[in-house]
Amino acid sequence: MSARSRERCRRTAWLIALLCVMASKAAPAQALLVLLFGDKFASENVQGGIKFDVVSTTLSGLAGAARVRSWDLGGFLEVKLNNRLSVQPEFTFKSPAGAQSLPFVGTGEPAVDSAFAGATAVSVTRTLGYITVPLLLKVTAGRFRVAAGPQFGYVVKAEDHYIGTITRSNDLTYTQGLWSRVNHWDVGVSVVGEFALAPSQKLRSMRIRIIWYHGFGDALSDAPGVNDSFGVGFGLPIGGPSSTKE
Repeated sequence: MSARSRERCRRTAWLIALLCVMASKAAPAQALLVLLFGDKFASENVQGGIKFDVVSTTLSGLAGAARVRSWDLGGFLEVKLNNRLSVQPEFTFKSPAGAQSLPFVGTGEPAVDSAFAGATAVSVTRTLGYITVPLLLKVTAGRFRVAAGPQFGYVVKAEDHYIGTITRSNDLTYTQGLWSRVNHWDVGVSVVGEFALAPSQKLRSMRIRIIWYHGFGDALSDAPGVNDSFGVGFGLPIGGPSSTKE
């Protein structure tokens, strides 16, 4: 068995173990598949990898909306067109959205509305989650890279979480699903800035990322609030020319 084959076997064994441990978390498990297959498509002009960002989200245009901090996870594929331009489709299995500190709005459940009417410190957190596909055109200038393009998202989670106080802090809670009210598709513009930590490695350099996304339409069909997010994270390339050589 060649050294490359032994290395691939070791990598596969580790990934199988990780996927088993993370089986209950589909998004991280799917992103880790890039580790297994990254060197299948890597070349001088093509590079894939995983991305992770700490994200702050809000619903622009919704009164009282405060930002919520969360994180996203996914992968990317960068295809070099020339020395300055490349295209970078990404896929995000966990893409959070929403806002917190929203004012109370009646739930339509008389018992619930009555309970919150007698509570204090009432607030609502709107939690949305998407699977997203940004399609980016990237310009490279030394260590710096700037990319922009459309982003398409499909909602997989939509709920309002109500919190209030009766006798003890936050002792009254209620969660209401928003599936019948949410717009299942979300489209907007995504902008990414990157800083290459090892520019000599070109596409294979680990990169620090700053991201911004703004939707074109309201997240809910019957209420204002456009998805808006800002995040900081990193991109980790997987595989490369050196690992594809026999």
